[in-house]
Amino acid sequence: METTIVEYNPHRYQFCEWARAGLGKARLDEVHHSSAIRKMNRSPTCNQLTQSFKEIEQLYAAFVSDVLREVVGEIAAYQSPPSFRFHYCGLGSSVFHRDKDFGVEDGRVNVWVPLTEVWGDNSLWIENAVGTKNYQPVQMSPGQALIFDGVNLSHGSKINTTCSTRISFDFRVLPGAGPAIPTPY
Repeated sequence: METTIVEYNPHRYQFCEWARAGLGKARLDEVHHSSAIRKMNRSPTCNQLTQSFKEIEQLYAAFVSDVLREVVGEIAAYQSPPSFRFHYCGLGSSVFHRDKDFGVEDGRVNVWVPLTEVWGDNSLWIENAVGTKNYQPVQMSPGQALIFDGVNLSHGSKINTTCSTRISFDFRVLPGAGPAIPTPY
């Protein structure tokens, strides 16, 4: 699978508005100013957005079936809920890894959806080809989704030296005959 940035209609798939309402913040890129938000949102699987995911579950399923099918083709299964991530300015980094290092099987496709502007050290860094360790940050805006082979391409985040917190969600899909079934993987 080729690394691809896909455009989607953020007015139809209102993930940013939902996150703003759920976090009670007009500017998602400034949530690092709230110690309460930082305290409650430290884990991609246990945070305010994961807890309120049911509110957008149908919208998310429509996003998978309508937007991703155009690029990936038929989808047999997809991760639900996705992993919601907070990459606070001045903090955090993740270990650069390939998903297969954690037991993810070949054939899965990663989808990464930023809810804030991303660039440089607040973005996801991906190697340009398997095994090269030549990492580049992805520059994207809300209304875009990155589709890539995270099973085999090493990827991760650096310490966020920007003045902007990144909020994003990511998940995997398994291409194949549908209808697409949500799974917790």
